Amino acid sequence: MITLRSPHLEVVLDPDRGAEIRSVVSAGSPNLLAWHEWESPLSVDDGPRYGSTELDFLSRYHAGWQVLFPNAGAEGVVDGVPVAFHGETALARLTVVDQSTDACTLRAVARLPLELTRTIRLSPDRAALHIEESVVNVGARPVPFIWGHHPTFPAITGSRIDLPGRPGVVVEPATPGPLAVPGGAWPILERSDGGTDDLSVIPDEEQVRVNYLPDVTEGWVALRPPAGDSRPAIGLSWDLTTFPHLWLWLQNGDPGFPWFGRARMLGLEPQRSWPFDGLVGAIERGQELVLAPGETTSSWITLAVFPATAAAVTGIARDGAVTTGRSPS
Repeated sequence: MITLRSPHLEVVLDPDRGAEIRSVVSAGSPNLLAWHEWESPLSVDDGPRYGSTELDFLSRYHAGWQVLFPNAGAEGVVDGVPVAFHGETALARLTVVDQSTDACTLRAVARLPLELTRTIRLSPDRAALHIEESVVNVGARPVPFIWGHHPTFPAITGSRIDLPGRPGVVVEPATPGPLAVPGGAWPILERSDGGTDDLSVIPDEEQVRVNYLPDVTEGWVALRPPAGDSRPAIGLSWDLTTFPHLWLWLQNGDPGFPWFGRARMLGLEPQRSWPFDGLVGAIERGQELVLAPGETTSSWITLAVFPATAAAVTGIARDGAVTTGRSPS
């Protein structure tokens, strides 16, 4: 493990699993990421493969925060190469290029001729985690790929999600939970039983749902705990050019593999494409990124931690500065 420390945050990440971030702690808080130290199910690391890269991924999944590269969603075959579910980088052993007390840089190679360099660093003057990444095509032909982030947080009943404006919401028909397909406008959506749900409030009801917010107007989202909870609020801001869409994944008590009813978490996921059909589908829709031989592209995402108040968040900057309905924090 690599532990990064600043006066404001402590972050633990695993270079042998794509630099997966396992914990973010602020001023004695509990882990602000969702994380489950269960032994079951048997990990693919310790036994036979499950028959698909999706099940292999899930057998090793404990929540936290993964980078999804060069794929996000379903596995597929691109240019004759099998591309793994959520991208093989999420489970790959990365090379540590540089490391200090509050920052590290790591490099990953993909099955496609792409290299991803990740710099993960803590701000010295505020509770903010910065991830800056670059991709280079090391092959001799143009290469398509997609890219995303998969951070998960505890789904505490009554917590509130703040987003810019009233974006459209598309309900994933394969995982709608109680919501009616196709969707509606944030935050009030119709349920399949005729009622309505407020998606901005985390429910107590057991359910699993995936929602897409295509083409959000600003690259930020915040999650505030309910009144009386001692946790701080968290927020993300990101490069909207690279990640123009947001996926919301609510996992509340799924009895199936690998959860077995033990998990309550919320994924707030900036993504390159939607829906969940992976790089193959993204290429068909023209949502992929393409690099020419030797070409490089870069992107960024920031996690901000800040005191929770009753005021809605109205903006989060790249440096982690947070604006609320009353005043900047």
